[in-house]
Amino acid sequence: MARDAGLAAPPFVVWLDEVGVGGFADLADELWSQVPALHSSPPGARDVLRSSVVSHFAVLRASFLGEPHQAVTLPSAAREFVEYMALADASLSGILRSYEIGHASIWRGYTRFLRESSLPHALRADELEAGSIRMFEYMQAMTSETVVAFNQVRISVMQERDSRRGEIVKGVLAGSLDATNLLEGLGYRADDTHIGYVAWSVAESGVGEVGEPVRRRIAALARQHLAVPAGVASVHGWFTPISVSAYGRLRDLELPPGVGVAFGAPRTGIEGFRHTHDEAQLSARVTPPVNRHACFPDVAVEILVAQRDDLARRFVEDRLGPLLAHESRDRMLATLQHFVETSGSPSRCGRRLGLHANTVTQRIRRIEEILGHPIDPEDLSLRVALAVRPALPSETN
Repeated sequence: MARDAGLAAPPFVVWLDEVGVGGFADLADELWSQVPALHSSPPGARDVLRSSVVSHFAVLRASFLGEPHQAVTLPSAAREFVEYMALADASLSGILRSYEIGHASIWRGYTRFLRESSLPHALRADELEAGSIRMFEYMQAMTSETVVAFNQVRISVMQERDSRRGEIVKGVLAGSLDATNLLEGLGYRADDTHIGYVAWSVAESGVGEVGEPVRRRIAALARQHLAVPAGVASVHGWFTPISVSAYGRLRDLELPPGVGVAFGAPRTGIEGFRHTHDEAQLSARVTPPVNRHACFPDVAVEILVAQRDDLARRFVEDRLGPLLAHESRDRMLATLQHFVETSGSPSRCGRRLGLHANTVTQRIRRIEEILGHPIDPEDLSLRVALAVRPALPSETN
């Protein structure tokens, strides 16, 4: 039964003293039985939970003896329980659910205490109102600190895990580790086909905001997938495609605004794992085709040119210089490009351009006059010059 109203201690504290530490230990057993999510934790979690719940007794008592709205701190035993669960990959929702059930159980016990007390009805209502506010503030403070403590541990664990994964990948790329390390350390098979990619955010968002949308889009195309952070807002990844045709779908992969991605070519084996990564990195440095993601086969010529653009520029000018300076250069270059691609067929070239074959022949003659030599559609240096020219800086292009 409750004590009389004339006592100095608040009714809630009087009730707490009657319940005692033993009552909070019983509450811990109640939480264990009512929150199945707690059962997925390692052996010993029940004892850690009991210590956590019992530790709230003294802090809650001091809170109700103190001034209203006084700040409270998560008890050390409760913090240890949160950290224990976070390290064990347990669910945060299970911990928060235990606070909800604990709050409800404590409040049921206290309201029952008040009903059986000798307090006047008006005073009981006042105590219920004041107590509910304090209890809500206490639980809100405890759950907020619990979320912060849990996430701090999880972030630390993920960073350590990502660091270990990153070290393995670095070793494989450098050649100091091999396919066995990749399989045993990360569960990724090297004896398969790999497509490397680099994903990044132009907004410098977190790695999760970059890697996760890319992972979701690639999931439908991949038999296995590996990704590691590569800085604050970028990710390096590899996956094995489910089919040969999957590569063509990467060019039009839908991603959130501000997220970019570039892909290497499909390569096989541990050397292919390294090569496709290099290609993805190089592809990420060039401007992709309009409304498409950069894929190495599409931008390989531009990448090659970028290695020594001064040599590439001189090469193109040696082969096409007079034509580049001509007033009808765009029309003449398009005709020459299609003429070479159709193996020197005026009729097929004309169909591509919507021209009569005789018009194509006349243009080719004019181009030969401008360049000062006959056009050989099989001339490799001419074909390369035409392929390289679009990738050159604007003054040559």
